[in-house]
Amino acid sequence: MTFLLVCKQKKNLDTFEAFVAALLAAGHRVVLTIQERDPARDARIAEQFGHPLLTVVGCPDGRSDDWRAAAPLVRTARDWVQYTRPPYQQASKLADRAAGRLARELGAAAGDVQRPTVLAASPSARVAGAFARAERAIPRDPIYDEFLRSVAPDVVLVTPGLHFGSGQADFVKSAQGSGIPAWMLLFSWDNLSTKGALHVAPDLMFVWNERQRREAVELHDYPANRVIVAGAPRFDPFFALRSAIPRRDFFAPLDLDPVVPTLLYLCSSRFIAEDEPRFIATWLGALRAAGGRLGTSNVVIRPHPDVPFEADGEPQVVHWRGLPQATGWAHRPFGDPGAVVLRTTYRTQEAFFECLHHADAVVALNTSAELEAGIAGRPVFTVLANDRSADGQAQTLHFNYLLREHGGFVSYAPNLPSHIAQLETALAAPPPADHIQRFVHEFLRPLGDEPVAPLLARMVAERAEMVHNERAPGSGLQALEQEPESAPTVPEAVPAETATVTRRLRLTPDSTVTVLATPETKRWRRDGVYLMAPAVRAWLESEIRPGDTVYDVGAGVGPYSLFAARHRGCMAVAFEPGFASFKTLCENVIHNECGRTVLPLPIALGATTGLVELDYPHEAGSDQHTTSGRTWRSARDGSDARYVQPVCAETLDAVVLRHGLPPPQAMRLAVRRQPEAVLQGATQVLAMPGLRSVLCQLRSREQAEAVRRVLEPGGYHGTNAVEDGDHGVILVFSRESPAAGGGPGGAFRRLQGALGGRRRGV
Repeated sequence: MTFLLVCKQKKNLDTFEAFVAALLAAGHRVVLTIQERDPARDARIAEQFGHPLLTVVGCPDGRSDDWRAAAPLVRTARDWVQYTRPPYQQASKLADRAAGRLARELGAAAGDVQRPTVLAASPSARVAGAFARAERAIPRDPIYDEFLRSVAPDVVLVTPGLHFGSGQADFVKSAQGSGIPAWMLLFSWDNLSTKGALHVAPDLMFVWNERQRREAVELHDYPANRVIVAGAPRFDPFFALRSAIPRRDFFAPLDLDPVVPTLLYLCSSRFIAEDEPRFIATWLGALRAAGGRLGTSNVVIRPHPDVPFEADGEPQVVHWRGLPQATGWAHRPFGDPGAVVLRTTYRTQEAFFECLHHADAVVALNTSAELEAGIAGRPVFTVLANDRSADGQAQTLHFNYLLREHGGFVSYAPNLPSHIAQLETALAAPPPADHIQRFVHEFLRPLGDEPVAPLLARMVAERAEMVHNERAPGSGLQALEQEPESAPTVPEAVPAETATVTRRLRLTPDSTVTVLATPETKRWRRDGVYLMAPAVRAWLESEIRPGDTVYDVGAGVGPYSLFAARHRGCMAVAFEPGFASFKTLCENVIHNECGRTVLPLPIALGATTGLVELDYPHEAGSDQHTTSGRTWRSARDGSDARYVQPVCAETLDAVVLRHGLPPPQAMRLAVRRQPEAVLQGATQVLAMPGLRSVLCQLRSREQAEAVRRVLEPGGYHGTNAVEDGDHGVILVFSRESPAAGGGPGGAFRRLQGALGGRRRGV
C-alpha cells in the first residue's frame, strides 16, 4: 500500500515519526509532504529515515484557481462561526483568537472583528450549516488533483486536519472527489476544541480516547462510527523512560538541596499565558510566605519550548553524569536561591523526565506537559489565574479535561490560599498514584500498554487493506481523470486592448492571473492577453510538478514565475536585475497574491562576482538588458549617452549558498547575452540531485551550442532546439536520474564546502 502523509509542520511529523517507521517496516510505501516549505529540511528527513520506501516531496501550498483568495476567507469565517456554538459559552479566549484570525484575513482596512456571540443550539446550527453549504460549493482545485495523480496513493493521511482556514481541506476534498480514502490523524489533545471548524470531514478520524470521540460528535457533528480510538503515539517515548540518576546527583549541578521537597512548575504556551513570569513571581511569593515545607522547598521552573524566558546574564550550563545526551541551561531571575528556571534539550526528553521523577508535586496553569507529569505518576495542581497575564487558562475547553472534577487527575483551586493549602497537604501526605495511572491510560493508551505508534500503523494498514478489497472496479485514482465536480468560475471579462485602455493582461485567455501592461509587455500583448511562449508554457505544464521550486533567471515582469506559482502550484525564485522590470515584477506578485510563492530577487547572475555594467539598448530599467562583462567605472555622463546600470553580479552557486534559497527542481534561463556564463557560475546548483530540467530561452542557435557545451558534461541531455517565433530558440535539457551526490542533500553540502561558510535561514 502507498500512504501519502500530509503534515502542516515538521512538529506534526515528529509526533508520527515512529508511526511512519512502523508502516515502512511493514513494507508499505510512504510519501511524505510538509506544507511549510523547507527543501533542506526535507533532505535531512529523507536521510534520517534512510528507507527506500520513503519519499519526501513538495506539495501545493495554496490553491491555484479562482478560489485562491475566497476559499481561505470562507474557511476563516467559518472558524469564527464555530465559536457561536453553545459548548463555547465560557471559551472567550478561543473566540477572541478566531476573531483576530478573521480580521487578518480581511485585511487592515476591515478594522477589528468582534468576538462572535454564542447562540442557542438551533440558530447556531443554521449558521454553521450555511457555511458548510458554502464549503461544498468550493470545487476541487485541479492542482491538488494533479498532485495526487503524481503520488498515486492508496490512502491520504492528514495531520493535524484542523487548523484555522486549513489548507489541508483541499487535500481531503481532492482525495474524496477522486475516490481515495482521506483519513485524519489527531495531533494534539486540544485540536478538536481550539483550532476552529472541521471544514471538510475526513472519511475516518483516528483519535486518542473516548473523550475526543465525543468532541468530534458534539463540536463538529462528525459521525461517531467514523471515529477510531487508537491512543496517543506522541507519548510512546515518554512511557519508556526510567530515571537514570539518583536524586542527589540530579540536584547537585543546580545548587539545590536534595533533602527538601521540590515543586516543578510547568509553563504554558504564549496563547495560554502572555506574561507567565509575572504570575510565577506572584505564586512564588505566596509560596514563600506560607513558610514550613513550602517556604524552604526547591522550585524548578520549566519554560514552554516555544516561549523565551528572558533573564539577565548568561545562563549556567548544566550537565548530569548519567545523562550524556541531555544539557540544561539554568538561571535565577526571581532573586530566590531556591527557585531556578531550567530549560533542557527538548529533542531528548530524559532530563525532563528526571525533573518530573525527582519532583514531589507539579504545578501548571494549562499545558500538555501535565500529561507527561501523569505518566511519571506525579500529582498535578493548578490555580485559577485571574489576571491578563494568563487569561487563556480557564477560558478554553481543554482546561477542564484533566481536572479531578471532570474525571481527571489535576487538583484545582479557585485562589492562591486554597492552592497553597493543597500543596501543603500533598507534601505532608503524597496522594496515591493509582488514580493518576488509571486516567493516564484511559486518556493516552486506552487499548492497553502496547506502544501506540506500531498499533496505529497496524490499524491504518488493516483499514486500508479492507477499503482496497472493497473498492469497485473503476473507482480510486481513475476518478482523477474525470472532470471536477463543479465547473471552474469563469473569469471576469477583460476589455480588449486599445492604445490607452488596457492596464492588465491575462496570462492566458481563461486565466485570472494578470500582469501590468507596461512597456516591457508591449510586444507580447494581444486582445488583453500576454502572449507566453508556447514552448515555455508547454514545458511548465509537462515538466513542472506541484510543490516544485523553479528558478526563473531573466524573469522580466514575471509572467512565467506567476504561471508556475498560480497554475502549477510551485515556488518560483525570480531573478531580474533591471530596476523598472523588477518594480513591475514585485507589483505583479502583490496583485496576484503570490507573496509567499514567488520570491523576486534583483540580482544579475554570471560566471563571476563583481560590480559590472548592465546595458539597455532601449528603455533603461527594462528586461531588454545585457550584462556586458565589463567592470563598472565612474565617468562624466554624456548628454546623449545611454544609461549603463551598475549591478552587483553574483554566481548562482554563491547566491543559493549565502541566502539559503530552496534547491530547484527546474530552471528557466532567459538572458540576452552569454547565457552559458550563468551556467558556468551554477555548477554546484546544476549538480543538485533534485534538479530535473533546464529550459534555455535563447536568441540564436550559436547560444544553444554554447549552453549545450556546459550542460551535457554534467549529465543533462538536450532536445533539438526549437524556433518559437519571436520568443527565440527554446532548448530543454533534462536528467533521467539524479547526479551522484552521496544521498539527499549531498550536492548542497558540497556547495557549502566549495564556497565556504554556512547557509542561513534553512
